[in-house]
Amino acid sequence: MMRGSGEATRGGWMLALVCAVLLGACRDPARASGTALYVTTEFDPTLLLTQVRVWGSVEGDGSTFGPDLLPEQPDRLLYSGETLRVLLGDIANGTQAQVSIEGLRNGVVVARGQGSAQIRDGYEVDVTLRLEPATPDNPDGGTFCVGCDGCCRQGVCLDRTFQTCGAGGIACVTCDEARADTCDSRGVCVCGKNPACSGVGVDRCANGQCRCGNGPACAAGQECVNGTCLCTSNSCSGCCLNNTCQQGNTQSACGKGGDVCLQCRKNCNTDRTCK
Repeated sequence: MMRGSGEATRGGWMLALVCAVLLGACRDPARASGTALYVTTEFDPTLLLTQVRVWGSVEGDGSTFGPDLLPEQPDRLLYSGETLRVLLGDIANGTQAQVSIEGLRNGVVVARGQGSAQIRDGYEVDVTLRLEPATPDNPDGGTFCVGCDGCCRQGVCLDRTFQTCGAGGIACVTCDEARADTCDSRGVCVCGKNPACSGVGVDRCANGQCRCGNGPACAAGQECVNGTCLCTSNSCSGCCLNNTCQQGNTQSACGKGGDVCLQCRKNCNTDRTCK
């Protein structure tokens, strides 16, 4: 999930001005989501995309959405045909919307696409975005080598290694030696048999496992700081009690923003301050 609140399911994403969540596999009826764009992504599977970045604008009133990175964690390969829904709110009928998308692999832009659609007030409009491989003319996209089994660097096709990881002729990436130990047969940086380590709860890949210092990955609500799992403002939206993240909405543990939990004399307010 990106900014804001929402629930995760399978099949695609929902993107609004303040939130983005995974969509279900089945599409809702046209009017179910109000004024929206229903975006279908298409791309060559050999691009091995792990994330997309989406943004756009609505002509006339200056409204914009994004950029948002979906999904938040690149823990799987995406497939052509995945969808996302852009909720537009109160937009005039007939207004033109522009949508841009980038496909990323291991954090590197390897493909781009653009599209537009005329908004229908109260309806969901279909938009298909075709992501094409990035070229040297696209400054953020590196290079693309046609007919290359490995990866591409400055127009030269290279074999897959830890320093030149990639497949299908996309731009080479150097795996992070702290968070990965192998470039696998797909051209993906991995830790053991798992995706490369990511998130605040780990700081290294060791023996094929994502770890914090010499111990296991931190529990939810904790951040790995100098090899130690701590409850911090980066890992906990509630409050910290004995290094454990609490929701921060009870009398005995009230607080927010990763501050130390407070024991309230009466109650914990809805804004998680003591009464």
